[in-house]
Amino acid sequence: MVQRDESTFDGLRNLLSRLRGPGGCPWDKEQTHKSLRSSLLEECYEVLEAVDRSDVVGLVEELGDIMLQLAYHCQIAEENGEFTYEDVCRRINEKLVRRHPHVFGDQEAKTARQAEMNWEAIKEKERAGRSTLLGGLPTSMPALATSQAISHRAARAGFEWDNVAGVLGKISEELGELERAMTQQEREHEVGDVLFSLVNLARWHGIDAESALRVANTRFRGRFNYMEASCLEHGVAFTTIPMDEKQALWEAAKKRQCCQGGCETE
Repeated sequence: MVQRDESTFDGLRNLLSRLRGPGGCPWDKEQTHKSLRSSLLEECYEVLEAVDRSDVVGLVEELGDIMLQLAYHCQIAEENGEFTYEDVCRRINEKLVRRHPHVFGDQEAKTARQAEMNWEAIKEKERAGRSTLLGGLPTSMPALATSQAISHRAARAGFEWDNVAGVLGKISEELGELERAMTQQEREHEVGDVLFSLVNLARWHGIDAESALRVANTRFRGRFNYMEASCLEHGVAFTTIPMDEKQALWEAAKKRQCCQGGCETE
């Protein structure tokens, strides 16, 4: 029996090599960069859910799953002669040193904002005409996360409102245009503009729009499940009760969430 080190990244690396090597697992051997794509995305969302729940034990588990995905890609690439584990580590280490001249060089950054500005200035030099400010965003990102990234990059380039009042005014303007929209295509266009403006507002308040909506979805799901369970308990179908009773159940669900520590002002 080969001695395994189960507490280090090298231990994971050796384990994957065994799984994909002679006498290993048929499934592991079949995996490719593309076949693992959906798994990586799924594991990222599971990490976010653990963070949202403040679930430290779950976070350890999910970060391990992310680490496995990263190791898989490195292992496959090494077998294919594409790059090595060391190439990946070297690239990120070099990048971190290069983008922190206030730590490893002679620049100064006394605030987080100054450090961020240094980072972005160095990224701009690295890009050196290779792509536009928005050109590096992956097309497979969720639409809300993409809007947030676009908003951040545009603001850092100086395309920004003077104050939050301008953002609120833009939201009112877009809502008015949505109300006046005459065709389905116009309504779709204006709904998109409203959503983008709301993402901009979230950024102004230092709120991650993707996380905020994910939490809102969880909150709504919890309330709706409570409403359905209440109806089931009384032997009635939720779909058959009138709207005023549904609204009463909704308010009861909100009150229950508040008592469980999920109070909010709305």
